[in-house]
Amino acid sequence: MRVLTALLPLAAFLAGPAWAQASERAGHYYLRGVMETGSELMLHPDGRFQWYLVYGALDLFAEGRWAERDGAVILTAERTKDVPEPGFRTLVLKVEDRSLVPPDGRGADVRPADDRD
Repeated sequence: MRVLTALLPLAAFLAGPAWAQASERAGHYYLRGVMETGSELMLHPDGRFQWYLVYGALDLFAEGRWAERDGAVILTAERTKDVPEPGFRTLVLKVEDRSLVPPDGRGADVRPADDRD
């Protein structure tokens, strides 16, 4: 127990940069640049995400874990009680300023200018 208590400050120190990066990128993102399509992505500071996309009669949902690596945000969906069949397994979004661009390059998930939510 003593060793665990002694290592706790070290663990907090090492986790600090990752937590700072996660909380900087965390927030609401809304799809822009794709006609007749609605989508929202919520990146939580704790590394979880929620996502939906609506196009006509197609409704897709996903939730799971996210991480930022090598200039990209990687969403890894998990089956949950609320979303038993996620709309994707893994989605890699390229980071461009305050936007996240999907692999096909069409549209972008954008944070609002006054990101207070």
